[in-house]
This record gives sequence, structure tokens and C-alpha cells, in this order.
Amino acid sequence: MKTYPINLVLQDRLVILVGAQGEIVHKIPGLLEVGARVRVIAPSAAPAVMEHARTGEIEWLPRRYRPGDLVGAAMVFAATNDPAVHDLIWAEGIANQQLVNVMDVLDRCNFHGVATFRRGLLTVAIGTSGAAPALAVTLRRRLEAEIGPEYAAFLEHAQALRPIIQQRIQPFRRRVEFWYALVESEALATLQRGDEAEFARIVGDLLNAYTQPVAAIPQPISESAVAVL
Repeated sequence: MKTYPINLVLQDRLVILVGAQGEIVHKIPGLLEVGARVRVIAPSAAPAVMEHARTGEIEWLPRRYRPGDLVGAAMVFAATNDPAVHDLIWAEGIANQQLVNVMDVLDRCNFHGVATFRRGLLTVAIGTSGAAPALAVTLRRRLEAEIGPEYAAFLEHAQALRPIIQQRIQPFRRRVEFWYALVESEALATLQRGDEAEFARIVGDLLNAYTQPVAAIPQPISESAVAVL
């Protein structure tokens, strides 16, 4: 079954994990990283889960799942040894119109996790629609070796540069051309070498090339604004 990829905003949203052993435990750091409120329901837990609970990073209810436990959750993961419990979790989650993933049970999932890594503002995600998660992990490891910290640096500069481009370059089509020209230039290579001065020169040259005549631009921005990027 084909799936539609999205990035979810889970800041301050409740995510419930039913089960606290094995692969489900690895969900916790990623959920905490994006600001989710994590609640674990399980009679026993792996040491990592107990440590997260001890420090107050997550809530752990040391008991079995009960119908009604999923109220208020934005997302639910489950991994127990009891198919009957999985069926109850699936039924409750669907009734609540929640995102539910019973791990390794495809017909009890309405979403699938992906293998991800981050480089600053860049998020790379690889999914296999649940068919072969190991392949997604293998591809992620390959891409992690190829996509270095220069991509994070590039996006920091791009974020700072965007309002300048919005004002200096018109119309929208020209701005699109500018961004593609910057990405396809030697900009990333210069950041990989740590050569910020050369990066600024590339940005300045492209900015001059794509900017309309000064008379056509209201409130022109000085070139010194680019130099600080």
C-alpha cells in the first residue's frame, strides 16, 4: 500500500507507547527531541525507559493497557506479546481517529515510521511502507555518510538570507532561479571546507546577478547585510 509522506508537529502533544521493551524503546529519544509528551504504559520496562521516567522526561504507568487509556493522545505505538491487546488498542485508536502503529503488524497500522537523520534544519526520512524497515535503516546509514554538517550550515545561511532575497529579487520566478543557482553552485563545497568568505562571495555574486536595477527596488538593502551571513 502506498503512503503519503508528511512531517508531524508533535510539540506538547501526547504520544502513548504501550509496551516498554525492545524496538519500541528506541522511539522515545526521537519523540522527546521534537517536544512530544511521552507516556509509557507497561507493567515492566527496559532500563532506558525507567531512566527517562526517573528524570521526569516521560510518564510511565507500570501496569497493563486498559480500554480508555488512549484518550487525548495524538499518536499511539504498541508492541506487546498479546495480539488480543493489539486488537483492543487498534479498535480504540481508530474510534478516537488517532494515528496508531502496532509495530510489525501491518494491518494494525494507519501510519508507518521512517528511518531519519538530521543535519540542523534538514531532515532526511526514508520509508518502505512497513515492508522492510531494515532497508530504510541501511539507506539512512549510507546517506548519513554523504550528507555532512555543511548542509546544516547552508540552511542556517539560507534562513537568514531569505528576507533579503524576498525584497531584492522580483518576481517569484527569479527568486526560484536564484535558489537553484545557489544550491547548484560551489556554495556547499565552500562550507564543507569551512570557507565562509568564499561562500559570502558566491552569495553576493548571485545576488547581484539576480537583483533588479536598484531604482526598481523599494528600500534597497546594503551589501553589508549579505556579508554578515
